[in-house]
Amino acid sequence: MPCFSRSVMEGLARISENNMRIKPAYADCWLIGKRGDLENTFEYDSPGGNIVIGTAGDGETEYNLSPNEYSYPDSLNAIIGKVIADIREKYSTKGGRVDKHGIIRHARSMFMSYSDTIEAVYGNDSCRIEKVIEEMCEVAYRYTIGMGIFEVLLADPKLEDIYIDAPCDRNRIHVTMNGTAGNNSHIKCRTNLVVEKKEIMNLINILKRESGLQYCESNPILETDIKAHDARVTVVGYPMSPNGDAVAIRKHSVKPWTLTRLIANGTMDPRIAGMLSFLVDNRATFLVCGARGAGKSSLLSALMFEFPISQRILVIEDTMELPTSSMRRMGYKVQSMLIDDRMNGDNLSRADEALRVSLRMGESAIVLGEVRGEEARTMYQSMRAGRAGSSIMGTIHGDSAKSVYERVVHDMGIPPEAFMATDILVTLGTFRDRRTGNQIRKVNEVAATTDKVGEFIDISDSQALFSSPVMSRVLASSRMSRSDISKEIRARAVIRSFLADVGKLHGEEYLGPEWIGLANDHVSRSQGKTAEDVILSFKAKFSGMTGIGV
Repeated sequence: MPCFSRSVMEGLARISENNMRIKPAYADCWLIGKRGDLENTFEYDSPGGNIVIGTAGDGETEYNLSPNEYSYPDSLNAIIGKVIADIREKYSTKGGRVDKHGIIRHARSMFMSYSDTIEAVYGNDSCRIEKVIEEMCEVAYRYTIGMGIFEVLLADPKLEDIYIDAPCDRNRIHVTMNGTAGNNSHIKCRTNLVVEKKEIMNLINILKRESGLQYCESNPILETDIKAHDARVTVVGYPMSPNGDAVAIRKHSVKPWTLTRLIANGTMDPRIAGMLSFLVDNRATFLVCGARGAGKSSLLSALMFEFPISQRILVIEDTMELPTSSMRRMGYKVQSMLIDDRMNGDNLSRADEALRVSLRMGESAIVLGEVRGEEARTMYQSMRAGRAGSSIMGTIHGDSAKSVYERVVHDMGIPPEAFMATDILVTLGTFRDRRTGNQIRKVNEVAATTDKVGEFIDISDSQALFSSPVMSRVLASSRMSRSDISKEIRARAVIRSFLADVGKLHGEEYLGPEWIGLANDHVSRSQGKTAEDVILSFKAKFSGMTGIGV
């Protein structure tokens, strides 16, 4: 028998620990590695589990999830396994309506019959036992009709994206996170999770059933919403993905984005926010530019709340991520048009048809979730002919006004003169924080078109704004002087900065769209007053409504 030195044995033990995989018998996701080997950055609890963010020995940032059920003793997991098997047997043989509330109700009745075993673990602490039974009911739901480990990941409010590369059983799940340090930094992490093929197939079957969409070798792309978690998922399968199914999930923001929220998290300067607010109110046309993940949809959502409450809005998108529901609750007149695989044609033709229909639905602002191709020609033809309603906004991929111009004109075939009907282009970028290494989202360019084709003005300095065609139009139609406009932009900027500061100190509700609506109404009712008078009277009104001294 070979004789190994102590150092070799210790090395083999470390390798074994790093490759260690654990899971309950009823689950189809493995936890790998040792949490204790991480250099912890921070730790928090999320519905369904505990998360540690840290740096692993190989320098990788890791999102280390410990779901509740993975820390239960074997006696409890044995009970959960029996309950899951019983639920599956009941519904497969007897049928009946299957929903979350019914599953949890059935699971609770069964867990109560095992109360002696649960008390043996937790003693006679009734509060603790009740909490554990609630957790166990959620676990039973996740592993019967739920999405397994994806229910836990989707419940984490800090996660933005979830990625599973093929083959799923040989690759860790990866995620991106936001708000990790109280700011707008986002980080990319590997996780300690590896899912079996059964877990992915369960997710796909749920998506197919709820969406009614096909997914097979002849149609290997599935794109749909996970409505219960306000997320969008894309699945790519064989033969397009030769190694099996790959999944990408993008979670939508739970809290509506506003210019105030973007100021508070450092994405935007208050002066720029005041200028954009004024331009939206005066019917400018916008393109929001940037790479994937730069925050284009967030800024587009924020700009939508700057419309007057009387403005009718038509929203065209292939992913339900713009804040139409929140706007309706506030009293906005919003008509949504969703384009997806249940319509005939491809994405480009469907978007073009939706835009054509929207142009026949009366005078409205039109918001395009993303400008891609065919619909751009329709959009610009309508804008030049004066048939495009009050305003048009949309997002487009590009890292500057100039690059977007080149793409639209040369790649999409839009005449250069037509493109200049765009008034404002706002570009977002991501930058690496030298201190933390995290990516930070920032507005890095605000440009206006000029009278010369293909030339733009940097209007981050508000005085430069007055040399743009859009401001000439505003001056002619609003009967405001340059001084009046400068005062109003300043008032809008300072009020948003004030709300951002209050939100950071007293609660995020002050960053919400309701306060944007109140602020804009206050400004519109204060025409003719100085900026300082408008600001002071708004602060007095705010203090009277909230009791917060200013």
